[in-house]
Amino acid sequence: MTAPLSPRVQLDAFIARIEQAVRDGDRALQSQLVLQSADLLTRRWSRLPVAEKPAFDALLLGLCGQIDAIAREAFSERLADLRLGPPRTTRALAQDASASIAAPLLKRCVSLPLDCLSAIAAQGSEAHRFALASRAELAATVTDILVRRGGGAVAARLLDNPGARFSEIGLAGLMEHARESEAVTLRLVLRPDLTPTHRSALRALTRTRALAELRFDLDGDDAGETLIATVTEILAQPVSEPRLSRFGASEAFVRQRFAAAPPEMGHLQRWAVLRRIEDVLAGLARAAGLPLPLTVAAFDAADPSALTAILRGLESPWTLLKTLLILRHGIDGAAAISGRAYAYHRRLGALAARRLIRLAALDRGHLAFPDADRA
Repeated sequence: MTAPLSPRVQLDAFIARIEQAVRDGDRALQSQLVLQSADLLTRRWSRLPVAEKPAFDALLLGLCGQIDAIAREAFSERLADLRLGPPRTTRALAQDASASIAAPLLKRCVSLPLDCLSAIAAQGSEAHRFALASRAELAATVTDILVRRGGGAVAARLLDNPGARFSEIGLAGLMEHARESEAVTLRLVLRPDLTPTHRSALRALTRTRALAELRFDLDGDDAGETLIATVTEILAQPVSEPRLSRFGASEAFVRQRFAAAPPEMGHLQRWAVLRRIEDVLAGLARAAGLPLPLTVAAFDAADPSALTAILRGLESPWTLLKTLLILRHGIDGAAAISGRAYAYHRRLGALAARRLIRLAALDRGHLAFPDADRA
């Protein structure tokens, strides 16, 4: 039986094949070899003698300039998780004109130097900047550039990133984005390092947006002011610990089953028909991005305005709201308030409802409907 080749001999043979493909100009073979070399690198790169790494890096760099986009993207994906990959090749792929090729490295590669990240933030596309904004750690020197050169989606992504650091200049730039982007406003106003003056200005902006949308949907009706006050008061109501303790199992069930995506309206409707109220309210909290106590407070309130707005914000059908009103108030009690609930359900658009709940939730320190209306 022939003894297996040593890792060193295998690597030498593989490099020889790559060099031959380069000499032959066989692009299909080059792409195939790079895909194979990605696997090889993750296993062998750290074992290469230090003196030989620059030559192998240069070989791969030249090859990456000749292979197809599919091979470059796959190679980038593999390189992204190496602690110390081939530096020239890694940097070149991170600066690739195609964001789909660069993104894995921009998001995850820890060995990219600060000057490279700064250059990509300044000169890359918006898709490159969005990928950069997702890095686990971002220095203020990079976020300053991303805030200055990027749009609202990049700014909102940065604010969602706990590893992003901001300078005073960066925070001032985020205030500028907030005037154009609701997603930025809602995330920025909750930052603990924001000045009281800025926080007050952002809350006022949030209220102005909510009131404008409510007046539009209510045909200029001044009821928007009253509705804001009512919903804010409802969501501010405390829910006792004994009451909340009833939801522990349901909250855990929803968190585990719907970790990847929130439950759909069909789930909530079926649970409501089965009188699984705890599951419904835990599901509503997950879908709307609200803490469970706020959803319970909306359900428990005698006034249906807050519950109606949450469901409208999720674009829920009237049948689900009607079922929940019956479960909460009984058939006779629901009949007495269903006219008002139906009127709001019919007249309020989803955006107005979300803005109404967001404004009330901000006062409780929470961001509602975080994944909707991100522009």
